[in-house]
Amino acid sequence: MSVTSFKIKVPASSANIGPGFDVLGIGLQLYLTITVTIDPSIDTSSDPHHALLSYEGDGKVPFESNENLITQTALYVMRCNGIKDFPRGTHIHVNNPIPLGRGLGSSASAIVAGVYLGNEIGNLKLDKYRLLDYCLMIERHPDNIAAAMLGGFIGSYLNDYLQKIHN
Repeated sequence: MSVTSFKIKVPASSANIGPGFDVLGIGLQLYLTITVTIDPSIDTSSDPHHALLSYEGDGKVPFESNENLITQTALYVMRCNGIKDFPRGTHIHVNNPIPLGRGLGSSASAIVAGVYLGNEIGNLKLDKYRLLDYCLMIERHPDNIAAAMLGGFIGSYLNDYLQKIHN
């Protein structure tokens, strides 16, 4: 069996800029990077979802796939599309210089990275609008999410859900 690997890179973000509370955000030049290797010869049986996690960066994060925000998010996306677990032999290395809980969108970056991870692992080929939908199902603040997804300076908002009733 062959070894597969890929990288995901997501910027930190800052939001609530000036009068743009929950609207304006900006992607920064500080990146969370995930390196994924799928190698069937790696023993991942210690994790219920077949993912071996390693981490370098700010703060402490859980290493169990059902407790880590990135892998929880990836599993959510995959399960919504009929995929229960990561492939056996999945190693996910996270390099995260984004300070946790310091206003630089570390959770938004982790959620975006998790959605991208689920999309890539599942070979789902979701478009950017569907990827954004998945992110917003987990984090309802589009200012940080959109800035982490798109980079640059963004303005975003959520529409109210309107259900049209047909007679």
